[in-house]
Amino acid sequence: MTPTSARIIDGNALAATLREQIAARTAALKQRDKPVALDAVLVESGDNGARVYAENQAKTCEKVGIAYRLHRLPEGSSFDDIAAKVSALSASHECHAVMVHVPLPAGIDPYRVQRLIHVDKDVEGVNPANIGNIVYGRSSLAPCTALAVVKMVESVHGPTNHIFGEPAPGPLLRGKVAVVVGASDVVGKPIAVMLMRHEATVISCNKWTPEMPAYARSADVLVAAAGVPGLITQEMVKHGATVIDVGVNRITTVEGKTKTVGDVAFEQVSKVAAHISPVPGGVGPVTVAMLLLNVVQSAER
Repeated sequence: MTPTSARIIDGNALAATLREQIAARTAALKQRDKPVALDAVLVESGDNGARVYAENQAKTCEKVGIAYRLHRLPEGSSFDDIAAKVSALSASHECHAVMVHVPLPAGIDPYRVQRLIHVDKDVEGVNPANIGNIVYGRSSLAPCTALAVVKMVESVHGPTNHIFGEPAPGPLLRGKVAVVVGASDVVGKPIAVMLMRHEATVISCNKWTPEMPAYARSADVLVAAAGVPGLITQEMVKHGATVIDVGVNRITTVEGKTKTVGDVAFEQVSKVAAHISPVPGGVGPVTVAMLLLNVVQSAER
């Protein structure tokens, strides 16, 4: 490893490996006559983004043998309409994995809808009970992005046979400092807690934290999840650190084109980091794979 060439943590390659494992576990369940399916709720809107994501999700599920059942609700559906559909799926014995596509119509709080999903069927890990179980280290379905970040850290600092809550061959990050920049409820906070369970010394920051650059420079593992393009610069990163970029930001270039960038100034930070995840092609593909893994784990239960 040279000071100017960080190793890229290839999210596409890691996701491909995970999909192979998921496909094998799905096939094993089917041999025992146990169905594996994902029930997803989509409220139609003028924005095609959620629809395209749902279509891509259906194709991804098909590749690993997971049935995908999309429940469409008409544009303008009320909270009661959405809640009734989600509650019915959550109560159905024919469903074991349920999720809700966002965004929801204006004025409808996703939190109120997502909390209606049974904790054992909440494959996005956004039910408050599942997020709370992360703190206690109990086996649960955790938020997919947080799981993806930990899986990417494991790919560098592993091996380990657990994510949280079970005995491991050895502490993944004992003696390491992990800094998480960003403290959202379903990304930054769960990541911080899950890294604590790997016995890291964890510092949770946000873009308003005084002396945040100094905290960032102390990190052996630095996770950027603030949603601010280019927030993490070369001067904020310790030589030899592992840097995981969770940010997904759309910006306009000087040429007037739009592009997707992360929270990390990739070219700069690559000169000092030992390992770095790119955007796109980093956390995103692994997050999708972790959703599928949650679906399989829900079926196995």
